[in-house]
Amino acid sequence: MMAEDLIDAKEYSFFLRGGTVLQRDGQPVRPPGAGWITDQAWDNVCELEKQIDHFAGLANSIQVNPNEWKRWFSSVQPDPEKAQLPGEWETKCEDVHDLKKMVILRCFRPDRVMYAIKNFINAYFKNTDYTVPKAVSI
Repeated sequence: MMAEDLIDAKEYSFFLRGGTVLQRDGQPVRPPGAGWITDQAWDNVCELEKQIDHFAGLANSIQVNPNEWKRWFSSVQPDPEKAQLPGEWETKCEDVHDLKKMVILRCFRPDRVMYAIKNFINAYFKNTDYTVPKAVSI
């Protein structure tokens, strides 16, 4: 998909590795009362902003609208990987294969990444042949 220029190499790399913070000096302050955002999640958000220009303003959006982001984070119906991102981020992260949205999901909800990958594969191949186990007769 990278060879076909369908996904961005920096986004893909961040999706695989996340952000590593060596020094938190100068990092935006986590919103007050946002205990639902782990240190690791906030580090990932801040590093995502630094590493990929497209995500500039993400930390500020979370600081200004922490309740909207918490609703998305805590979403059950639909699951976070299917729920709309808060504010402008839904349209800002629209792309053919939702990799941008998956990158944000990876920051906050690594437990949901497997489901997002499954949806990603189903959308790309336009079927579930690669994600649904096949019955095997012996």
